[in-house]
Amino acid sequence: MARKTLCAQVDLETAKRIDALSQLENRSLSEIASASIFLGSILPPEVWEQLWKLKTNGSQEDWEEIAHLFARSLLEHQYKKTSEKITQQFDAQWLDTLETEEDLLNAAIELTKDG
Repeated sequence: MARKTLCAQVDLETAKRIDALSQLENRSLSEIASASIFLGSILPPEVWEQLWKLKTNGSQEDWEEIAHLFARSLLEHQYKKTSEKITQQFDAQWLDTLETEEDLLNAAIELTKDG
């Protein structure tokens, strides 16, 4: 896939948060920015309209609430995808072979692995 370099200016607080996230995730600043820009690039125009209004008139608390709502939606989406994966892999006969609590725990770990 072809790539293009983009430049962006951010305030110092945002830069500090991005640096901390980069270290926490063991990812480059470019990877963090790329994921953020990708998400932003697929948002519909009406969402961008609201983001611009929030940027102009919103408070830090407003941004934190939006971030919390986004995080909750993302986790709900991941839960749904994981539940679908487990349902597809579920085998009632196999379940009957699980006898101990350790068997159940190991089975749960296997079913919820990414990949």
